[in-house]
Amino acid sequence: MTAVHEEVLIGGALVRLRQKRVSDAPADYRWRSDPEMAAFDAAGPLRASYQDYLVLYKEELRYPGPYRHMFAIETLEARHIGNVMYYNIDERRGEAELGITIGERDFWSRGYGREAIKLFIELIFSTTALKRIYLNTLEWNTRAQRAFKAAGFSPCGRRRREGNAFITMEVLRPHGLDGAAD
Repeated sequence: MTAVHEEVLIGGALVRLRQKRVSDAPADYRWRSDPEMAAFDAAGPLRASYQDYLVLYKEELRYPGPYRHMFAIETLEARHIGNVMYYNIDERRGEAELGITIGERDFWSRGYGREAIKLFIELIFSTTALKRIYLNTLEWNTRAQRAFKAAGFSPCGRRRREGNAFITMEVLRPHGLDGAAD
């Protein structure tokens, strides 16, 4: 088995989810520096230099924190097109927040994000004891809301933060699926 295949965690008809690597940094930096992409996170674009970003990026890969897990989304042809993560992990409550970015615009509205979300939820529920995954998406981002609904999320609330309106959505662990509690 090659090193590339060893880092793949789960795959589908369109995408694979794999461990992050340093070679992902240029694309991640480009996406995080893009004002349009930042708007989807209700944030400003990254302003750090690439060199400063790369130092922190390598540090995070080398010493990942316990409350945030990020993975790359790649096509079956091994093109890195985005990232998916779960964070704000609360083991006591059995929940975590999900975030996703499809950074390559050529892959928007073509099912790649929807499949990545479905695969990621399957991976989380089969490898953790989490019972609930939630997310907050901007009220105006109807494309993301459609993808989340297609992946099994249901709206469960609304919130405002720093002048932005968000819809909270959730997906619950299917009954009878015992996650790994390792």
